Amino acid sequence: MPDASPALPLLPAPGRSRPGEPLRWAMFRMLERLSDLRGNNTLGAYALTPADAHGPALWFYVTTIGELNAVAPMIEWLVAQRPDLRPVLITEHAHYRDAYLARLPQAVVCVSRGHSADARRLARVLPPAMLAVAEIPCLPSEAPCRFSYAFLREARRHGASTLMLNGWLYHYDPPARLDQLERQLLERDFLNAFDVLCVQDAETARQLEARGAPRERLHVTGNMKFDAMRRDGWRVEQARSPRLLGHLLAAERPVIIGGCVTELAEQQQVLGAFARLRARHPDALLILAPRHPENVERMSALLAQLDEAQLRVLRRSQIEDAPLPADAQCLVLDTVGELRDFYAAATVAHVGVDHNVLEPLGLNKPLTIRGGWDTTYPSYPVYRLLHDRGVLHECDDEASMCAYWLDAIARAPRIAQDLQRTEEALAAMRGSVTRHQAACAAWLGR
Repeated sequence: MPDASPALPLLPAPGRSRPGEPLRWAMFRMLERLSDLRGNNTLGAYALTPADAHGPALWFYVTTIGELNAVAPMIEWLVAQRPDLRPVLITEHAHYRDAYLARLPQAVVCVSRGHSADARRLARVLPPAMLAVAEIPCLPSEAPCRFSYAFLREARRHGASTLMLNGWLYHYDPPARLDQLERQLLERDFLNAFDVLCVQDAETARQLEARGAPRERLHVTGNMKFDAMRRDGWRVEQARSPRLLGHLLAAERPVIIGGCVTELAEQQQVLGAFARLRARHPDALLILAPRHPENVERMSALLAQLDEAQLRVLRRSQIEDAPLPADAQCLVLDTVGELRDFYAAATVAHVGVDHNVLEPLGLNKPLTIRGGWDTTYPSYPVYRLLHDRGVLHECDDEASMCAYWLDAIARAPRIAQDLQRTEEALAAMRGSVTRHQAACAAWLGR
């Protein structure tokens, strides 16, 4: 498609290009071409929705719906500051497309695994005036997602402002040889290509500075998730399943929601605790939201467990948006992007290990978790902060989990005390969005 937008200068902004960068980039491009000949799996994934989108753009890299939700207040603010730019959400996961567009209907979704040809192709039709990398990664191939230097370089060539939001380090090794070479050759160029690097804590800032990030561009802004997950004005009409969800909110049956419970052992514990609960509350409903419903093997294992538990199961993907039958005992939320709203109907929630505890806590819901969280997961900083404040209730067996759920249903005094302490902890950690806005404001010029 011909580029319908006005021509833009393709020159690096003064002071942002490191000596020798063109040679390093040429070396990497040669290696990428060799990889293409051998079957580079980042090639050929490019897709644009809507396909005919064009014009000046605001690029966001948001690899999953979790990242989009985590930095949504900042994305919405940037879009409001630059209404002349078309928001473009870049991801390597095509199955998030519908959820992205439901959250930001005016956006374009670009699917790419980070090949440099994709960056050039996107820039031809949607040239960037601004690029924001949402939460991860802070280094090339440093996380289980691939935002390549090619997109940063293309943004810089178009004179775009470049922002890192909610930065955090995974400490992962690059998964493939080409990724290793990209980091070795271009890591410092990657860090120097950002005008602003907003990171969650001082230790991340220290490590990025040691790896070549300019100190004057680093800003410790806290974790934006504490702001993003607050939903005081939430209404059921905003949900994608308002009739089903509205009926659950109006019903008096206990609702237990297991969000992102993906490990078989933890799924079995949740099902065991629910079986115990039903001895006291036979009308209770269990809603399970697997982390990757598109994973056929994982879904088959979950459905086999539910069959063994002899529960009357419905799958959200196979029913209309309508009230659930009274005899339904379990709803499998096998859609993408709905869990966050369904937490509103929870009497009590359980979040799987290594996943987002703030979504139910942001709706003031009692919560259980298991221990054993992985320090390299993006959910870990939030887990650590709340765990250190003593506001997360860990249950590593069926009996203790069921006991806490029963207390939540009975509105026991200890549940109210837990919720009060949790809200105090969350309130103390908010304010990151304001700090992000202050750090980025100088780079919003038209």
